[in-house]
Amino acid sequence: MASTKLTKGSIARYKTGDTQQSPIVKITNVRVCGESSTAASNDSERYRLSISDGQDTFDACVLSPDLNKLIKEKRLHDNSIVQLEKVVHNSTATGKSFLIIMDLIILPESSTTTTSNNNNNNKQANTNICPIAMITPYLNGIWKIRARCFAKSAIRPHPVCDFDFVDASGEIRLVAFRDECTRFHPMIEIDKIYDIMGVRVKTADKRWNTLHNDYELTLNSGSIVRLVNDPSVNTSIPDVHYDFIPLQDVSKHTSESYIDVIGIIDTCSDAIPFTSKTSGKDSKRRELTLIDEHTSMSVTLWDDQAEDFDEELAENKTVVAFRRIRVAIYNNKYGLSGSKNMIMKINPDLKEAKHLRIWYDAGGHSVHSQITTTTTPTRPALDASWKTIGQIENEELGRKGRPDYVMLKATCMHIADNRVIYMSCPNDGCSKKVNKLSSALYRCDKCQQDFNECHWTYMFRAELTDSTGAIWASFFGQPAEQLMGYVTAEQFADAKENADELLMQKYLNKNTFREKIFRLRINEETFNDITTVKISCISISDIDFSDYGHRLIANIQNGF
Repeated sequence: MASTKLTKGSIARYKTGDTQQSPIVKITNVRVCGESSTAASNDSERYRLSISDGQDTFDACVLSPDLNKLIKEKRLHDNSIVQLEKVVHNSTATGKSFLIIMDLIILPESSTTTTSNNNNNNKQANTNICPIAMITPYLNGIWKIRARCFAKSAIRPHPVCDFDFVDASGEIRLVAFRDECTRFHPMIEIDKIYDIMGVRVKTADKRWNTLHNDYELTLNSGSIVRLVNDPSVNTSIPDVHYDFIPLQDVSKHTSESYIDVIGIIDTCSDAIPFTSKTSGKDSKRRELTLIDEHTSMSVTLWDDQAEDFDEELAENKTVVAFRRIRVAIYNNKYGLSGSKNMIMKINPDLKEAKHLRIWYDAGGHSVHSQITTTTTPTRPALDASWKTIGQIENEELGRKGRPDYVMLKATCMHIADNRVIYMSCPNDGCSKKVNKLSSALYRCDKCQQDFNECHWTYMFRAELTDSTGAIWASFFGQPAEQLMGYVTAEQFADAKENADELLMQKYLNKNTFREKIFRLRINEETFNDITTVKISCISISDIDFSDYGHRLIANIQNGF
């Protein structure tokens, strides 16, 4: 077995203070400084490493806290092969040398070895394959991934498309823009395995990419994508990763969150046409009943998913797995709702599917009662969605790679007056900002149209407070108009154009200092490599003090 050559003699040079080198070494041991549980739970924990250059071993190496995530994400561990890029040499008060590792590159494990019993062609083909879980922006040299495409988007405007890939170690998204989108979209097919190289690694924007990976790949003009036609490879790469939630535990997840479930399709309705109240567009929906060993759950499919669903799946009581299906509450009942990125697998080759098949065929298909928020004695999910401002901050909501949705009883203390309204596109379903042209027309870049007039739309930030603290939240559209006491954006625009400061302040203060129920969406957003937590209001309602009182009583009875 051939291995990457370690840089012998590098440790001896480090001990003399020579840090102007980039040696390849092996991590022989990783441990927390002090080995105490208190230190291990602290955000400022320090890790101590032992390294070997194949000739000498050095135990006094401290990892910079900026690199701690490599250990927490299990990308840096015992026996990792790394290239040290930046190291600081220092000494203790007693004169003992130690190193502080400021930057390093983790070399892909599969690039360090090749199988000795393969022929030369196979050796070349399998060299430098990097597991998806080890991909970071710090990789250098020539490397590739070998993975299966399990999802493929349609081509969106500009144009842009994306593909989701999986290997035995994890999953990652591959994005293609413009020429690369046109080039690769017809080439890459779902369920096929590809070698992909020459791509750029960047941090994933969790607003749009909810895969279990902090990074994503971008194709460019020099990228190579090759189909792999090898039966032995096909059996070694899964088709998709699942993290199944039992149906009885759906109520433990907040509304609008995404989960994976598996069950048997028990019943199915026809595709029902309807007109959306919000967009006015014609749509379709289909209602399914999904069952497992414990309970049943309603599933709603929309539009193309509803239209394309095969009704024979219900007739044959087929096992179906749903990946990234959305949790929803309808009429105080928990249900599941199809989403744009949802994947539905029929009779998947999984142990969970085989277990369900055996259970059902053995007569385990008794009638199940649907989970509801009213019949759950402790109402865990309903109470879990209610938060105070202090809890929002202390629990770091919205910072777990997915948005959090909460209910908050708070008072609006102040509406920022630096930007309250903007000129928006008059087309239905489009609220993008328009630009006023010299010809007195208004231009919408999204719709690619010019208009004689524009619409005024609210978009502002407001300070919300309760007894535990204060936060700023963004308001847009209908919730913004509610907070403004149903003063329309056009009315506010008239006051602004007439420079009527008193009227503007009257409008801004109309609904302040009044306690309301706010439904908030909390999520991290990254722009120009700067990550911030954005809080936006989805809806506002008056306080039903009877319902709120019963909720407080239930919390007291259940010991909070």
